[in-house]
Amino acid sequence: MGGKYADICPDTVARLTAQAAARYRSAKEADKAVKTALHQITGAFMTPDELKRARKLLASAGDDPARALSETLALHSSTRERLPHIDAFYDALLGPIGARTLLDLACGLNPIYLGSRGFVVRGVDISGGCIALVNDWAAARGWDVSAECRDLLCDPHLPGADAALAMKLLPVLEQQEKGAAMRLLGRLPAPVIIVTFPMKTLGGRGVGMERHYSEWFEGESRGMFDILRREALFGELCYIVRRSGV
Repeated sequence: MGGKYADICPDTVARLTAQAAARYRSAKEADKAVKTALHQITGAFMTPDELKRARKLLASAGDDPARALSETLALHSSTRERLPHIDAFYDALLGPIGARTLLDLACGLNPIYLGSRGFVVRGVDISGGCIALVNDWAAARGWDVSAECRDLLCDPHLPGADAALAMKLLPVLEQQEKGAAMRLLGRLPAPVIIVTFPMKTLGGRGVGMERHYSEWFEGESRGMFDILRREALFGELCYIVRRSGV
């Protein structure tokens, strides 16, 4: 698929295309459904124009790395939302568990921030543009950070880490394939998992999301994970969990 979705993981495009072909009779309807799905799972977070601006910031980062980093993080909706309180947010989540190596799922530009904090990060995302930017930032700054363009619903192989991050990811997976979220968590090669949920829509509306997600996740994880901590932090419902019996 070309255009603004040209850098999306090929496995993702193939998966969504097969699903749409089975559901819709006309190729036009199927193509529209694929594009809608791609916008929902990746296009709404960072546009091609924002990626271009991020590239220019990386090229000029030598003059003022801190400014370039902050402005780059502001170009992706997930890190932009956290930016005003990002240090306090990750201090609260990562400080108590003492993790040094992190597996960041559907990472966006998050590994750039974590790398600047000294963490060893392995990221996975379906946006090839984000992945390339993360890797180029890491190479330029000498961080032990790398990311791969992969589909979590297609490729089960993930690197081990002290902790895995599933930040606002599970609803996106469930929207695509019912049951996929907990299947993913069940196979993560990390003793501790940090899971977060949005408490507002991308448009800023609060529509009972905290209650909905807390009831769903706590119900689904019962008997599978022990909840070490549950807290609302800066607009995200956050859980730190580990496998039951570990």
